[in-house]
Amino acid sequence: KNLIIEEVNKKGKITFAEFMQMALYHPEYGYYNSDKERVGRFGDYYTSPTVHRIFGELIARQLEEMWRIAGNGPFAVVEMGAGRGWLCSDIIRCVMNEYPELYANFHYMIVESNPYAKEKQRLLLESINVTDEKVSWHTYSEDGFSFDRIQGCFLSNEFVDALPVHRLKVKNKILQEIYVSYNNSGIFETDDEVSTEALKRYLEISQIHLNEGQVCEVNLAAAEWLWHVSEKLHKGFVLTIDYGDTTDGLYRENGSDGTLRCYYKHTVNRDYYERPGEQDITTHVDFTNLMNAGKSAGLEVTGFTKQSHYLIALGILERLNNTNKDIETILKVKNLFHPEGMGDVFKVLIQHKNVENPQLTGLRPLHSLAM
Repeated sequence: KNLIIEEVNKKGKITFAEFMQMALYHPEYGYYNSDKERVGRFGDYYTSPTVHRIFGELIARQLEEMWRIAGNGPFAVVEMGAGRGWLCSDIIRCVMNEYPELYANFHYMIVESNPYAKEKQRLLLESINVTDEKVSWHTYSEDGFSFDRIQGCFLSNEFVDALPVHRLKVKNKILQEIYVSYNNSGIFETDDEVSTEALKRYLEISQIHLNEGQVCEVNLAAAEWLWHVSEKLHKGFVLTIDYGDTTDGLYRENGSDGTLRCYYKHTVNRDYYERPGEQDITTHVDFTNLMNAGKSAGLEVTGFTKQSHYLIALGILERLNNTNKDIETILKVKNLFHPEGMGDVFKVLIQHKNVENPQLTGLRPLHSLAM
């Protein structure tokens, strides 16, 4: 908190994106770089990979299909921020056991800035006997990724929702940005001119028309990330799983306060300036923005669907039938695709580059499935 206050005092005020960048990604005290337990019962929230390993097995099935479509050559999977490592270990275990041909061509790259997380991932992968030549660790910064171009798939699960956002609002019919300031009473918000023309362009391209008093979040970092992804993807796919919607869906559903939320010990709050570095701060992902940004960076849209449709099309019901059918497993797995669990609020966007008209199993219409 003191470091943030110092920064504010130095500049007079900072954008919300700068505040969020420090609160989440400060090298030492940021939420995502500390040794705090973030996910699971003792953390602040659950994610799909922590619910059941079936999630990772279905993603492995998808990666195997992408590998065949891309021509059966060397195939790298780049995962953004792997947390404790559950998803990567479930994927790698499944590829080892079920897809030996892919495993022979396979390399898993984890993009991770947190040294504590890296150590946990390493221990987990050692426990399933993954050899060093199959996995490597890398970094991502505003200059891009620390590795060369790849053929394969960039994979992220709940990464984009935690990228820093700017917050805009209309006040007296004028577009303004919400800044973070500080005085003796503490941290407070103040409105001023928009910090960069890119924010206005974003609203124009997305055709977002804000009403008086309405607040919206703008994720410029997501477009920049996709540009760097495309720069490093010679041929293959980008698979993004996160909660959110298209621009239309977001502005229809979320009223005038935007979607910015904090998660702390499994409770949701909007006290953004409390406990910096100790709670998660996220926003719903605007998938229209990712599609537009991807297109300008050379990534075509393969398809966009709900997590429920995607997992059912990939065979989650069949996998569930093959488990020992104990009630606990059934209820856990059901949460992944049930509309009131993660099934509808989570979406799946797949983009491709230098692949001719790919047809993916996870994106086929559900009425084509023999139930």
